[in-house]
Amino acid sequence: MDIDGFWAIIEGSGRGTDPIERGERIERALAELSVEDLLDFQDYLDEQMSRVDGDLMGEAATLILCGCGDDSFCRFQAWLVGLGRKTLDRVADDPDLLADEPEVQRLAERHPRDWTNEEYPWFEKLEFAAVHEYERRELDPGQIYDALRARDVRDTTPHQDREAGDRDPNEALPRLTAMFGGRMWD
Repeated sequence: MDIDGFWAIIEGSGRGTDPIERGERIERALAELSVEDLLDFQDYLDEQMSRVDGDLMGEAATLILCGCGDDSFCRFQAWLVGLGRKTLDRVADDPDLLADEPEVQRLAERHPRDWTNEEYPWFEKLEFAAVHEYERRELDPGQIYDALRARDVRDTTPHQDREAGDRDPNEALPRLTAMFGGRMWD
């Protein structure tokens, strides 16, 4: 599998549709892959998620989700990958561009408790799809990580320094801060 094959599976799963149904489409696609291609899929997923790692994207997730722990951030990163290649390419270098995404704009209009499961900005099914397929084949799910480490690992470091550092998130993420930062819930 190459990167285009990875994106064909992601984008073929149907952005904007129910995440459970999308996850099932991805699982069906992964069931057709060889073990080697399954490992490639996980490598590419890890690589793409690493592109939206770092403090500044963490600040964006915290604004959108009204708080964000480590597990939530991983699911948020998977959701970003699920938005597709063009979107990920665009927001990886400037998380504030998430303000242009219709999914994010809809979330800004309502209290998080009113968000449906389908629109919540995380994609756990994608995050663990390859691991679950590996396990479904009656292979030890823990071994997928050993197999991945034993391969020639792609460079998964962020493409540029996107750390927030000492920057004020209001300045680094002005549009997301305007959309989500001033929300006061009763």
